[in-house]
Amino acid sequence: MHRAGAIGVLAPHVGGTYYGSLVASVGAAAQLHGRRLIAIQTLDAGAEMAVNGGNPEFTDPVSWDHISGFVAFADAANRDYLTRITAAGKPMVLVGTTVAGLECPAVLADNGAGMRAAVTHLIRHHGCRRLAFTGFRDASDIEERYQAYLDVLRAHDLEPGPFLPAGNNVESGITWTAGDLLRLGPFDALVAGTDRNALAAQRVLAAAGRRCPDDYLMTSFDNLDLAGFVRPELATVAQPLDAMSRLAVDLLLQRLAGADVPAEPQRLPARFVPRTSCGCTDFAETLPDLAADDARQRLGHRLASVLPADARSAEAAGRAAKLTADSLDAAAAGDPGGVPAAEEELNALLTAAPAPETLRVLSLAVQEYATGLRPGEGLATGRLDRTVQDIMMFLGRAHSRLQLGDQLHLRSLISVNYTLSMALLHRRDADPRDPSWLSLTGATAGSLALRGADGELVRTPGWRRFDGPAIPAGPTTVESFPPVEMLDAAGPEETIFVVRAKVGDSDRGWLALVDRAEHRVDDGRELVNQSAALLTAALDLRDQEEQLLRAARSDRLTGLPNRSSFAESLEAAIARRDAYGRPFAVLFLDLDGFKLVNDTLGHHAGDTLLVCVADRIRQCLRDEDVAARFGGDEFLVLLDDVSPGPVLDELIARLGAAIAAPYRLGDRSARIEVSIGWADCTAGSTVEQLLQDADSSMYRAKAARAATIAA
Repeated sequence: MHRAGAIGVLAPHVGGTYYGSLVASVGAAAQLHGRRLIAIQTLDAGAEMAVNGGNPEFTDPVSWDHISGFVAFADAANRDYLTRITAAGKPMVLVGTTVAGLECPAVLADNGAGMRAAVTHLIRHHGCRRLAFTGFRDASDIEERYQAYLDVLRAHDLEPGPFLPAGNNVESGITWTAGDLLRLGPFDALVAGTDRNALAAQRVLAAAGRRCPDDYLMTSFDNLDLAGFVRPELATVAQPLDAMSRLAVDLLLQRLAGADVPAEPQRLPARFVPRTSCGCTDFAETLPDLAADDARQRLGHRLASVLPADARSAEAAGRAAKLTADSLDAAAAGDPGGVPAAEEELNALLTAAPAPETLRVLSLAVQEYATGLRPGEGLATGRLDRTVQDIMMFLGRAHSRLQLGDQLHLRSLISVNYTLSMALLHRRDADPRDPSWLSLTGATAGSLALRGADGELVRTPGWRRFDGPAIPAGPTTVESFPPVEMLDAAGPEETIFVVRAKVGDSDRGWLALVDRAEHRVDDGRELVNQSAALLTAALDLRDQEEQLLRAARSDRLTGLPNRSSFAESLEAAIARRDAYGRPFAVLFLDLDGFKLVNDTLGHHAGDTLLVCVADRIRQCLRDEDVAARFGGDEFLVLLDDVSPGPVLDELIARLGAAIAAPYRLGDRSARIEVSIGWADCTAGSTVEQLLQDADSSMYRAKAARAATIAA
């Protein structure tokens, strides 16, 4: 069990290619220090990723009782919420953003250096002279990238090209059109603030008849996984997400330990990745020139280029470079025994950065080093060529396994999503309030805090995949959710995720589950987010079904059960009478004088009177009794466990007196009487017979009343 307080992560989404990678890296760093990680999604379940500057609707102090300090990602929450965290004495480190007026450390990619490298590449290597920019400049990191773009243009005595504003950092932010492009004039290259802006911009330009890289060149920022798969491959700047996350955790733990960590940004180097879209059409066959003359040093630089620029990555790349160089040297001399160890180190690099770009660089780097070893024609050359070929085949198979693993993983997610949808939305035997439906996912524990009619949160009984202390039900606060029993259920490499079960105007509470971070799907499409959205939809659907059922079984005016519903209750009472001998009686009530009220005071007054009568009937009955509106001004009552005698007589008298008391209808008063008949169940009784007998008894009572009045 972890003893220290948990580290909290605030993210718009808690999974996906960008935020999921950050969460996974923070989790790995937290694990090294023996800390739990609680990842809190600040967007509602199922929300699209279009937040800029923080989600102003996120105000809840989720899990604050468990969390010692926070790592907050860009666009997770606004300044007011982040200020509340620091005011509560919880240290915080920002990642990917800075917030004006907030005194806390921030870890950023070197936006300026990365963008300067990209823009310089377009100008020096491809001769671009008019470069346009598109991006959401209200975001601080995009503004930094834009200013770096301007700096490079000024350094080369170039005027800025057209600025094409974006409304956010994703595809939906590109709202300019082909007509805007015609008005602004042609450009050699388009620099995009983010990869997703770039992809949308490409589509707009294609609709205008302009193709990349034939008609213009393009670079962007982020190096998402899809950047290497789209056509043309997207030249972009890679952010060191893993290193940023690890540094953020280190800074946070230093602050928790009382160290004086400066409240200022710390920047990590970003790396420009040239591809087809920037005009490097031969990028797949060549590597950029390096100044290093030493072959081993050059190999080390090549291998390090596929990983984040930090000490741990440099150590892994150095180890792989040494073993690879040693194995190739030995193979050229006739000893291939070191190749398997080199292959494993190269595979570790490929696994750490599983992209086509990594496979390309590793393969070309190995071939480049081997080319420098050529011992001349003959047996040694053949041995070296076979060794290089073996390494190439090994890397190809390893990359294929990784791709197959991704395909199988995505196929599994699709299958789980389908199964989960069917269970929550279509199966009547699955209760959404019971989190055991999480067994259909990869989660290992789950808890729900659902909002009641009074707005208060109540936990339902939790669920665990493996044996351990039960996750209890009971009232809760958002500060103490999820319960400690669920936190203790998290394994060493697992994260506790908390997502608000809110879609649109429907706010059902909170879902918490224990699982591994998901970073192989788009942001917002991960199973944690989808589970919360499906839970919300399922709870809404059940409520709607219950409302429709109540409407079908209830009298719309009085809210009492209707005739068909009363018949079902009567059938159940008959079954109990036949099975256990439990007696009951049926009353038939008909209002005397109701028509006069309706005719003299109007139908609205008559409806009000019926509602009042229904309320008085309810007040006279016991919990086990059932009242219903038969129709018009007639009512039915089922008196459970009652036989003819004093109890029945007393109940009938009480009903009669209550209904006969005066009514206030607006500024008028009214009085009515009631005729009540009854029937008791005997062997062989049917619903129709009991209703007919009670109806006949009521008419006899009405006739007796009329005779009394006439006399």
